[in-house]
Amino acid sequence: MANVVDQGDQTDVSNVINEQIAAKISYLQELQQAISQHDDRKIYALLDNQRYASAILHTEKQENDHGVINLVDNLSDQLSNYLSANLIKYLGKAYPFFYYEEYQQGHFKVFFGNWWDRREFGELDVLNIRFAFDQDEYVKLTQSFELAKNNKRFNSEKIQTISEQNDQLQDLIDHSREREMHKAQIQDQLKETNTKGGMPWESGKQKEARQALIDELSELEDQDEQARNASKQIKSNEAKVLVLSKENTILSYEQKSILDTFGSFADFEAANRNLYADYLHTFMNEKQVDDND
Repeated sequence: MANVVDQGDQTDVSNVINEQIAAKISYLQELQQAISQHDDRKIYALLDNQRYASAILHTEKQENDHGVINLVDNLSDQLSNYLSANLIKYLGKAYPFFYYEEYQQGHFKVFFGNWWDRREFGELDVLNIRFAFDQDEYVKLTQSFELAKNNKRFNSEKIQTISEQNDQLQDLIDHSREREMHKAQIQDQLKETNTKGGMPWESGKQKEARQALIDELSELEDQDEQARNASKQIKSNEAKVLVLSKENTILSYEQKSILDTFGSFADFEAANRNLYADYLHTFMNEKQVDDND
């Protein structure tokens, strides 16, 4: 016998479906109206009601209805592009040292500074109102601030090590003639030990002396080999120092930019954490001004 669905159950399912459809239609209508009215604050509230309620309304019990929010997943790039105009305008004042490039619709690279060799510092996540910093670059910046407390720069130790190596290489070049003279003396001494005879009990001492001369000669020849390649290595090291020095300069520009704007690196980090709330509050402040007018 075929299964029979109770008519009451069908009615209940139908009601649930109709409620869900109504909720989806209502959500899309609200979003459409917010876009038509250029109400960015409302758009952000609709995209993540839970976060908006927590950060702006300071209520913790709101939950996102992913069933309706997911309706606009395929519009994320377009929405990001749309919302970026006001956000980047705001960031231009809040973070005057950051610059943005939309390399794909709704996707923005963040550059630190407008100077030569500026860094690509990460990306701007428009829909979540946050910076997705490149971790390697961010760690460099963080460490440079820590080192600055002790009047040190990020690459100072590396530069010092390379400079000392270059001094050693240059010293090998400068003393080539002295080594040649010393090698000639050792070779004469070796010839003398080869031809000079001695008592049987002196043969052990002669072998030790001869081995010592051979070892010294070998060390001098190793130094000659290093000296032959020294000029090339010095140039390579100088190029490395130039790159490291440039990086130090860029980091100093970045530090100064942050200090001029925020006063400290800690305040810069705090601003990053509070960016979502700080930005959306500007719309509420604008509304209050408009209401007062």
